[in-house]
Amino acid sequence: MVVAASSAHALDFKPYGRGAFSQIAKAHAGRPLMIHFWSVTCPPCLAELAQWAQMTAEHKDVDIVFVNVDSEEDRARAAARAEKAGLGKSAHYGFADDFVEKLYFEADKTWRGELPFTALVAPDGGVIAVTGAIDDPLVLQWLEKHR
Repeated sequence: MVVAASSAHALDFKPYGRGAFSQIAKAHAGRPLMIHFWSVTCPPCLAELAQWAQMTAEHKDVDIVFVNVDSEEDRARAAARAEKAGLGKSAHYGFADDFVEKLYFEADKTWRGELPFTALVAPDGGVIAVTGAIDDPLVLQWLEKHR
């Protein structure tokens, strides 16, 4: 329990509320951006966190932002998992709005909260939504195109 508490302080989750998706996209305009949504209650999300750490190390040309969809009560667990996976220095946001359906809709009009979920934002602002694992062919093709 002490590890989770200390990790929570080491990893800073910025609030992700209404309008955050477009604000993040604007802040990274002109660069390829991956916004990855995950949860501590999603076994596939947890299983691939180490792969995301590898991705951030190998693709310095792509900005990668992580959004934890868990409630504030699970944020310490999320911080501990992210730190353990090697994502302590990455940009992290945490859902900060109880109207989660609105947050889903802002990321993708067809997204209903399935995880893992990644929004691939091209330098020109075009977005491709991918529900599923990091090694999804759409993700790999997008990365190749934006190298």
